Amino acid sequence: MKKVLLSEKIDDKGIQLLKDNGFKVTVSADTDFETMKKEIADAYAVIMRSSELPAEVIDAGKELKIISRNGTGINNVDVNEATKKNIMVAKVNGANAFSVAEYVITTMLMLNRKIMSADKLIHNKKEELATDGSLPGFSTKYNLNGNQLKDKTLAILGLGKIGQVLVKLAEAFGMNVVGYDPYIKDSPVKLYDNLADIYKVADFLSINMPLTPETKNMITLKELKTMKKNTFIINSARGGIINEIDLAQALNNDVIAGAALDSFNPEPPAPDNPLFTSKNTILTSHLAGTTVEANQALGLGAAQAIIDFSNGKTPEFPVNAKDLK
Repeated sequence: MKKVLLSEKIDDKGIQLLKDNGFKVTVSADTDFETMKKEIADAYAVIMRSSELPAEVIDAGKELKIISRNGTGINNVDVNEATKKNIMVAKVNGANAFSVAEYVITTMLMLNRKIMSADKLIHNKKEELATDGSLPGFSTKYNLNGNQLKDKTLAILGLGKIGQVLVKLAEAFGMNVVGYDPYIKDSPVKLYDNLADIYKVADFLSINMPLTPETKNMITLKELKTMKKNTFIINSARGGIINEIDLAQALNNDVIAGAALDSFNPEPPAPDNPLFTSKNTILTSHLAGTTVEANQALGLGAAQAIIDFSNGKTPEFPVNAKDLK
């Protein structure tokens, strides 16, 4: 019976699918490298979630044939080392696209309507609540009037599956949607040829691009200063694309209006990360794509990649298939 090692537990439906197809499924006792090296030694396949799979752990997998990523990004897997060892790497595309796009819209609404500010104010000013439940003077005294999304410009950086879903959701709110993606030619929205121009028009900037050498530190204080003062940035992609120190400085000095971040560099963020004390900022723990529905789809997709490979088929979303011997 072939062993499938899970670095972290995936959805139960994915586990059951593997068992129904004759695999032995084991969840690693921990994700530290020494534990993983022991656990992976006799594994036919491994499914990775958010923990790291470096070369030293891959090398310990003497029976390892396939690495299946329970998600789209593969920054946590040493693909080059896997390829050298003739190990297939596969991922799951699009399974959480709606969930991530929904997160972007949710945080845009929260920022634009000052929901976080209003919530904190009521919690901190409980003594000012009138006995009849009204909030005397709040709307004028504390300036909690927000704005509509309607007629605002959303600039989407990266028009893959998530970006395409986001276009539809934003247009349903009556937004003007524009995009930047050097890898696509046809788009349902106006495409900008360079980032400098799109930064200037955005009321909202949604980052939906992978972390690559080209996108690392793509947005620094220099770029932030070219944006409107009312711009909100939402990063539901990867930490490292935005320089976090520069972003905190921009937020605290009203260079831009606010930000929502679901990923950091490193993860988890260090206790002294300046974003913890920056103004008008929503911080979440890499949960944009982790709804019940998305988790089920990701688990099933990661499991199916292993099943297909074991049956002599190329997984639906291979990463390095063309480079294997």
